[in-house]
Amino acid sequence: MASVMRSRVLLAFVVAACTTAMPDATLSNGSGDETGMGSGGADGPAPQCSVDADCVLAAARCCDCPTFAMPVDPADDICAGVTCPMPGPSCPANIHAACEQAQCALACDVVQCDQQCPDGFVIDSNGCATCACLQVTNRTCSASSDCAEVPADCCGCALGGSDTAVPSGQVASWQAGLDCPPSPSCPGVSTCNASDTPSCVQGACALAPPLPATACGRSDLPPCGSGTICALNADAGATAQGVGVCVPAT
Repeated sequence: MASVMRSRVLLAFVVAACTTAMPDATLSNGSGDETGMGSGGADGPAPQCSVDADCVLAAARCCDCPTFAMPVDPADDICAGVTCPMPGPSCPANIHAACEQAQCALACDVVQCDQQCPDGFVIDSNGCATCACLQVTNRTCSASSDCAEVPADCCGCALGGSDTAVPSGQVASWQAGLDCPPSPSCPGVSTCNASDTPSCVQGACALAPPLPATACGRSDLPPCGSGTICALNADAGATAQGVGVCVPAT
C-alpha cells in the first residue's frame, strides 16, 4: 500500500498544475482556484471527469502530502522538475482520487479492520477512518442516553437556527450561556433534521443520524456475522461516527 501511495503522490506532483517551479509552489488551475475545481457555470461546476482515472491526487505545494484531487493534465507538469527534501513527509496511504458526480474528489480507501474499540476508530486529517482505536482523553458521555438536544443559538432549528447536543446535566447552564433576548429575531422556518438524534459519538455529545444496522467495530456493536467483514470508509454515516459496516467478504 505504501508503494502504491508513493506512486499516486508522485503522479500528482508530475501532472498537477503549479504556479511556479518552486518546492513550495501552489497548485492552481489557472483561474485562481487553488483546489483545481474550477468556477463552473450558473447551473453548477463544469464536469471534470468521467472515471476515477481522469483524476489525480494533489497538494497545495509540490512537496506536500495530497489534500485534494484535480483533473489529470499531462501537458502541465511544472512540478516534475521539483526536488523535494528527504526524508519527505509521512503521507497517509489510505486515500485515492475519485470521480464523484463528475467532479474530482479525494476519497478514503475502504479497508478491512477486525478489531473492536470502546469508542470507535481514529479519524485522520482527511476524514478517513483508520484501523486504530481512538483514545478519548476528555470524555463527556458514555452512552447516547447521557446526551440531550438543545438550541445551538437563540433560534434553534425549530425557528430557523440550529441545534446541538450537550450532556443532560448541562442543559440549563448551556441555555443560560446563550444569553438570548426575550424575543429573538428568527426566520421562523424549521431547519430541523428529523433523523438527527442526541448521540454519544466518540466520547462527546453530538446530533447524528442513527448508525446503519450493519455498523461494526465499536465494543457496543455486534460483531460481523459469518461471511462478512467489518469495512471502514464504506459508509459515510458510519465513518462520521468512527465505525465501519459489515460487508460481504471477498
